[in-house]
Amino acid sequence: MGKPRIDLSDFDEMLNFEPESPASVSADNSATVSQNGGMTEMDFDQMESFPNHKFKLYEGQQLTDMVESIQQFGILLPLILWHTEDGRYIILSGHNRRNAAQLAGLTRGPVIIRENLTHDEAVLIVTETNLRQRSFADMSHSERAYCLAEHYEALKSQGKRNDLLAEIETLLNPHGCEENETSAEVQHRLKSRDKISQEYGLSRDKVAKYIRLARLVTGLMERVDTGEIAFLAAYDLSFVEDTAKQQQIADLMESDSYKVDMKKAELLRNYYETNKLTDTAIVQILSGEKTRKPKSSKPQPVKVKSAVITKYFTAQQTAKEIEETIDKALAFYFKNQEREMEVTA
Repeated sequence: MGKPRIDLSDFDEMLNFEPESPASVSADNSATVSQNGGMTEMDFDQMESFPNHKFKLYEGQQLTDMVESIQQFGILLPLILWHTEDGRYIILSGHNRRNAAQLAGLTRGPVIIRENLTHDEAVLIVTETNLRQRSFADMSHSERAYCLAEHYEALKSQGKRNDLLAEIETLLNPHGCEENETSAEVQHRLKSRDKISQEYGLSRDKVAKYIRLARLVTGLMERVDTGEIAFLAAYDLSFVEDTAKQQQIADLMESDSYKVDMKKAELLRNYYETNKLTDTAIVQILSGEKTRKPKSSKPQPVKVKSAVITKYFTAQQTAKEIEETIDKALAFYFKNQEREMEVTA
């Protein structure tokens, strides 16, 4: 069953927002910030993407569908912008809507402007809105890890951040909120790792592993997304908590085409946890030098062909007799070899 289509008039009424009048937009098409945080319209070229945005823009059919929907119905859900102290307007929610709207030929769209946010609160809005608007199954490993980690950290905080969670829930799903639902109930529903695991169909252990993956540097996380580093190998790498060493691993994978499998990842983790992960050790592990089996000093076992056995022995002789004879013959052979070497010397 598809999600109910959001009607902007219902959205406005529920949130008690009033669209800005034309007078609130200046002559140069710059949006004037509403004192009550209501909706207005703004040119897309005045908006900035959130710094180090972790979520990939839609591509392929998903993008095509969004462009066609916007062409037919417009932007149904306003973008959420952060008006920073230095006067910038940064997108917290709506990167895909802006991209699709621009492809659809639009130059501006409806926005809700938030002020007086801390950076942590801005990050919370980015992650929470992505969790609610996207299909979790369609997210890459890096998006899941980043989103779940920020989600979990936010739920451990108190006060304003919890209020912000409830507000985001209302902003993005007004029709799904029961009339008697309180912010405390929203918090209760989302407050623990167990609840997160139930919400996204993941085991508690998998949630914990994703939260750890968020500690990987971008260069390593990108290789998890492409499958170059397996999920469990990436989990072991996350225990190398020195970001400089993580970056060194990523750089060596790039420059020397080294691969990281489960064995190497486990070794990197063990060396780090025992304070032995030097620059040299990293190279030795990634190159495979540390994972190769040492060459044995023992000679390789040799199986004597049956044709050789039948040439010198009878069927009546036992295996022990044959072995003893071969041992004596070899002793005689090597003794003669030594004598010949002494004579030639």
